[in-house]
Amino acid sequence: MTTQTVTHQPLTNPATEATHYGIPVCHIGEDGNMLALGHPGTRRAFAAFNRHARVFCHLANLADDCRADLDGWYDRVEEMWVVFRKPDPERGDDPDFEWYFDVATEATPGAQPVTVLDIC
Repeated sequence: MTTQTVTHQPLTNPATEATHYGIPVCHIGEDGNMLALGHPGTRRAFAAFNRHARVFCHLANLADDCRADLDGWYDRVEEMWVVFRKPDPERGDDPDFEWYFDVATEATPGAQPVTVLDIC
């Protein structure tokens, strides 16, 4: 995730896998990281991520441990601004993906707020 100059038309409504507690959520990358559209706050985003892990991965929770608590996960949630775009093979993007995103600032045209959970 690097900040790039936006050269393509930004996507305004990126597809996600599901909506949990009113928050659109999906997996990103190959490591199990998750993205939520918006800045719902760490606790609400984490609840949506946790539900997504239960529904899509059939885990007890993100840690797959019924005794796990939230404290060890708070520092893995980051609010940021991104610009969603279609895959660009010239940049090495996989054309089979529905979208990619570039990290941006709130002032970047087409930027949207997201909350990301870094699993690793």
